[in-house]
Amino acid sequence: MPENPNRHELRSEVAQRLTRLSEEVRSRLVEIALITARASGTDLPNSASVKFAPRPLAKDANAAAGDWMEIIEVAADDGQTYTACYGVIDGQPFAESPCGG
Repeated sequence: MPENPNRHELRSEVAQRLTRLSEEVRSRLVEIALITARASGTDLPNSASVKFAPRPLAKDANAAAGDWMEIIEVAADDGQTYTACYGVIDGQPFAESPCGG
């Protein structure tokens, strides 16, 4: 392996833990994508990769009232990227795709 000053060796149990955590995170993101797609009436591509893409709340959001929103990006094999948003605005839970639609 070429020398890389940014690469550091991990103990095997740490590498195994990271693998398990990564698998869990990816499966949870797919679950979020499926739920938001179903709620917003969007077809989720069968073979898609999902990316968590947190964004700050809009300036007019009422964080004190519990407003929050999260965004996921779904990349399909055909090159298209879909976004799905979910959260609470003005006390009302929502999901939408595309975001801001």
